[in-house]
Amino acid sequence: MTNPISWLSDDGPSPDILTEEMRRDVCREDGTLHRLYQALAPWPSAIVPVHKFYQAILHAPDAPLDLHSAEFVATHVAILNDCAYARAHHGANYCATAPDRAAAEAELAALARNDLQSEALSDRQRAIATYTRKLSQTPEAMRRSDVEALAQGGLRADEILHVNQIAASFGYWTRMINGLGISLGDEDVGLGASTLAGITGGQMDG
Repeated sequence: MTNPISWLSDDGPSPDILTEEMRRDVCREDGTLHRLYQALAPWPSAIVPVHKFYQAILHAPDAPLDLHSAEFVATHVAILNDCAYARAHHGANYCATAPDRAAAEAELAALARNDLQSEALSDRQRAIATYTRKLSQTPEAMRRSDVEALAQGGLRADEILHVNQIAASFGYWTRMINGLGISLGDEDVGLGASTLAGITGGQMDG
């Protein structure tokens, strides 16, 4: 196999591990299973709870942050942890939900350069990125002032909590992906158009 899913096995899951719940809750629009979840085939009962954890943080119906802002945090953690799989998926989502794709690409380029003072970033994005970087790289150094800086950047308490949860949970995701050697292979990146429309309802913060 030219594109092994992970270091655990060169084979994907056998069809019989896909229970009805998995097909309903986890499969993509086209009925396929993300390679990320295929990598969990040796312990298939983990697939649904892992997916639900992801959905509860990033795609909650009452999420304080709009999807575009949430993907900014997710993509930044993927960049910080050099996780190609997560960066491809969430970078694609970030650009797909942007009102200005060229601007979104410039923002991600600034994150990739670790240039948080770039003019491509808004003050709000800069505050979020500064918090995300510190939490990801030196979590033991976090202080009250780091949360206060987010508030000064214009974030409400519920939005600060959402930034925290995305940044912390993507520390888990990127470490799981890198730790198992999960590869992107030829998987289509990002959410499908109808899925994006269903999540955003056609509305995004600028």
